[in-house]
Amino acid sequence: MKKMITMLTLTAGLLFGAQANAVIIDASTVIPDENILLNFNGLDWVYAGPIATEEWGPGNIEAPEYRAAEGWRYATQAEWDLRPDWTDFIIGGATVDAVAGFSDHAVYRFAPEYWGNFNHIDLNDAAEGRLTNGYDIGSLYDVYETWYVRDTIISDVPESSSIMLLGLGLLGLVFARKTQRK
Repeated sequence: MKKMITMLTLTAGLLFGAQANAVIIDASTVIPDENILLNFNGLDWVYAGPIATEEWGPGNIEAPEYRAAEGWRYATQAEWDLRPDWTDFIIGGATVDAVAGFSDHAVYRFAPEYWGNFNHIDLNDAAEGRLTNGYDIGSLYDVYETWYVRDTIISDVPESSSIMLLGLGLLGLVFARKTQRK
């Protein structure tokens, strides 16, 4: 009897565990820009999720303020009118068909796990124009894909490798000058 209860418990755990959505990545974890964000028309765009903000209830897709420290917000109508196409999110010239449940970060830029409990997007919705800014553009209740925006962050701080190269160059000039004096 104990074996049967244990087996049923394990089986139920596996079944329910396999159906669970992904866990949202904590807002303190910075989104890696390189293969997630799209810089387009002077703005950073992010494909934030496969449904509209809170379409299926709180926590499915958070509002952009969830990552306010990074500057994310809803796109204005003027920005939305100049938004990228879903194909602009393709990485490195890969061939991508608009198929449901796309989840390959190596060939497509998207970040639902940073705003909600999804780890995929539905490219077919984006390809058909079912998009929302999550607030006042597009439907919030008809399985629209959510895109957020922020002003492009420009870093005035040089990278450490640039500083190191500059330092080595200056050091080289000092040695060259000392060599010429001798």
